[in-house]
Amino acid sequence: MHIGTAGIPIGCKNCSSVDALKFLKDMGLNALELEFVRGVKMGEETAKKIKNRADLLGVKISSHAPYYINLASDDPNKLERSLEHIKKSLYITNLAGGHITAIHMGYYQNLGKEETYKRMKNALKSLGEFIEQYNIKTKMGPETAGKLSQFGRLDELLRLMEEVEYVEPVFDIAHLHATREFDFTKKQSYYDFFNKTNLDHYHFHFSEINYGEKGERNHLNVGETMVPNYKYFLDVVKELGIDATIILETPDLEVSAKKLLDYWNTL
Repeated sequence: MHIGTAGIPIGCKNCSSVDALKFLKDMGLNALELEFVRGVKMGEETAKKIKNRADLLGVKISSHAPYYINLASDDPNKLERSLEHIKKSLYITNLAGGHITAIHMGYYQNLGKEETYKRMKNALKSLGEFIEQYNIKTKMGPETAGKLSQFGRLDELLRLMEEVEYVEPVFDIAHLHATREFDFTKKQSYYDFFNKTNLDHYHFHFSEINYGEKGERNHLNVGETMVPNYKYFLDVVKELGIDATIILETPDLEVSAKKLLDYWNTL
């Protein structure tokens, strides 16, 4: 089990991503997601330092690609920029020793679900040559979406994994609950989720949520609402022997991560 934060912990004042690794390790946490959501601004040398320090400390690295991505866009320039964002994210994350880059794929717009799926699939497949050219081991991680207007239902991502090389889904538990694909206030829903998926390793995002008719509104800290229920989640992960990384996307980051870790240690 790897548990950590989406970005530099709040309590790690004036920290770099390299500094954050020791801070997390001292808390007993062992995962860090590099946040490229506003653009990939990390250089190659910093990425290599992260890999060296993370390997030494046993911290698992991942990343999140920029938000400005829509792989179903009709605008060729927007599509090309989206692909460049993913390429840069994969390249730097690979240098940092990261396993996966989470990707918000884009929107259905008025295309229909099947046409949107074809565009998403073709866009990801087009990155295969780049991945092979630079010997990138980091997986492309299309993420389950939290709003009904966004591409990223569970079945779509499992289909992408089957049909496109170098793809491994990122499962956001709060998003899957917000879109009503699962009711994660119930323990059985976690069993249902794992019955539907079959991976050697699962990469999760977790937070509690404030949600409405169209899906997710905003993230909340662990323990505020128990929606989704983190204890049921960890109970089932433990019972089924799931190999997992859980990244906390809560406002309080490491505080919620520590709550998960503390409960995990009681199991």
